[in-house]
Amino acid sequence: MLQFNPFYAQSCKLIFLNILFFIALQLLSTNAKQCLATEDIVRNIRGRWTYKCVNQKCHKTLYKAAQGLPQTSLNVCKLKCGDPPGALWPLPNGHVSIHDKIVSINPNNNNIESASADNREIDWKVGKLFLELRKSFLSRVISEATTRDARAEGYGLIIKLQVKDTFAYRPTLDMDESYHLHVETIDNKIVANILGPTFFGTRHGLETLSQLVTYDDVTNTLVMPGQMEIRDRPAYKYRALTLDTARNFIPIEDIRRTIDGMASVKMNIFHWHITDSHSFPMESKTFPNLTIYGAYGPDKIYTQKEIRDLVEFAAWKGVKIIPEFDAPAHTGEGWQGWTPPGTLICLNDQPWYDHCVEPPCGQLNPVSENVYKILKGIQTDMHEMFDLSDVYHMGGDEVQFKCWNSSKDVRDFIQSRGWNESDSNSMFRIWDTFQRRAYSILQEVTDKSPQAILWTSTLTEQKDVKEIIEPSQYIIQIWTTGTDAQIKELAKNGYRMIFSNYDALYLDCGFGGWVAGGNNWCSPYKPWQTIYSNDMVQLLKQVTGSEYRPEMAQLIYGASAALWTEQVDEQSLDGRVWPRLAALAERLWTNPSTPWQEAEYRLLHQRERLVKMKIEAEALQPEWCRQNEGDCPDLRSLNKN
Repeated sequence: MLQFNPFYAQSCKLIFLNILFFIALQLLSTNAKQCLATEDIVRNIRGRWTYKCVNQKCHKTLYKAAQGLPQTSLNVCKLKCGDPPGALWPLPNGHVSIHDKIVSINPNNNNIESASADNREIDWKVGKLFLELRKSFLSRVISEATTRDARAEGYGLIIKLQVKDTFAYRPTLDMDESYHLHVETIDNKIVANILGPTFFGTRHGLETLSQLVTYDDVTNTLVMPGQMEIRDRPAYKYRALTLDTARNFIPIEDIRRTIDGMASVKMNIFHWHITDSHSFPMESKTFPNLTIYGAYGPDKIYTQKEIRDLVEFAAWKGVKIIPEFDAPAHTGEGWQGWTPPGTLICLNDQPWYDHCVEPPCGQLNPVSENVYKILKGIQTDMHEMFDLSDVYHMGGDEVQFKCWNSSKDVRDFIQSRGWNESDSNSMFRIWDTFQRRAYSILQEVTDKSPQAILWTSTLTEQKDVKEIIEPSQYIIQIWTTGTDAQIKELAKNGYRMIFSNYDALYLDCGFGGWVAGGNNWCSPYKPWQTIYSNDMVQLLKQVTGSEYRPEMAQLIYGASAALWTEQVDEQSLDGRVWPRLAALAERLWTNPSTPWQEAEYRLLHQRERLVKMKIEAEALQPEWCRQNEGDCPDLRSLNKN
């Protein structure tokens, strides 16, 4: 029979506790090692890789310090690799020479000077633009350094901005945007000289320079090439985004962010489709009821002060804002409730598809004198905010004759002229009269004869269109396909053209329908590759065939991507626009002859820049593609483009 031994039990207990204590120590030691290992992994990820320039593209490679070669970050590789280097977007359209010696710069030792090329005094309005430009560049450099906690050491940077025209402070359709950038290292300073005929060219030069100042995570410093020369100018004058803010309201701060992104890729026109039949969000001082009856709500209007501030902001960004009042169709909300009966026709008629292309319907009554009084007020308001003396967008698309014919006023007018109300020529005569009067009002308001822009329409298809719309006064914006036969006739008649062909440049295509099931009317989605490949000269050659003449290419003023906002608001704005608009920017600035596959790796880099600017640009590819440039595109598709 076993007997209980207290001493033995106590000994077993002590042994058991010692074992537990030893196990606990081992676990704590193991966890400590694991924590240390994790920190070591995080700290050493950067140290395991370098980037090599292979076939003018940067590739991620294991770094072997024993080989004696310096470690290179992706950002530094992109400053040196390629001809020209892959850090630039859009590619310069002229001579580029960038030395591969990269030097560190001290973010606390930068200075920007501005002066005229011949030492004349700069007008204070131009000086104000330079002041904003200076603040923007310096704050960008400081922000990059402080965000990365970069070391404040290296060369000092002196930037000398020079301009020939010391009075041009407003961006215009025909402004000279060329520039010459020259950088050299002198003693312990880097001196950058940027010369432009106008402020706007000089501004572009500084934008190019900013793309060549980057953070190096190997040395933990800001770096740039120590020597370079770039001569650059845009291929096309008109490089635009058309943004509709009437179907869904887009807050002013989101528009500012969009313009900021446009400036970063040298886009120069913000075409603001500010009103439509859905809403009238623009503050009108002349006819306040337009805003009172037309805005979605008290917090969804653009005040005149906000608009003036936006125009001023856009100017030093090198962007001209062109407002559009689309007429005589695409009018509705804002005109009801206070205008005399008959001023507007077909307002919200149902079923809508009998009178317009989407709800709500609405067209101005072209035979009502009240229409022209209000039209003058709208143009007066816009001229005071935007300055319409250079150019104005008059809309003019999708006029529905069935709507006009439903009006007794219009039918009586036709009968009084002895015309046939069932003959479309009668409607074209009325439309002709409306357009002539609308333009004469514009001349009266501005005391000039501005350039006017119209969308392609059944009016611009008429054989006698030159008798209605004078080619020297009007620019035609093409929204139909890039192979529309109308393009041929416009070119033969000598019209300058802006391409917004929906088969390549509509950013709202490829989403679900909103008045019917399935996809929306202009599907499929237009990827950046389609936008980049939209070569307008080739389209013109294709549509004109044997009648093509080289001088016709000079009629192409440029292009505009368009975002109609039936299904877009500020929550989805960035992703619909970016980075696809950047693809159009290079098409319009550089007009490249190379395929999109050659641009892909640079666009990935530009997309990262946009994200750093707090623009929520869509991702294009896995990040692996950015770190292994040129390895992702399916080169078999080159034979298909």
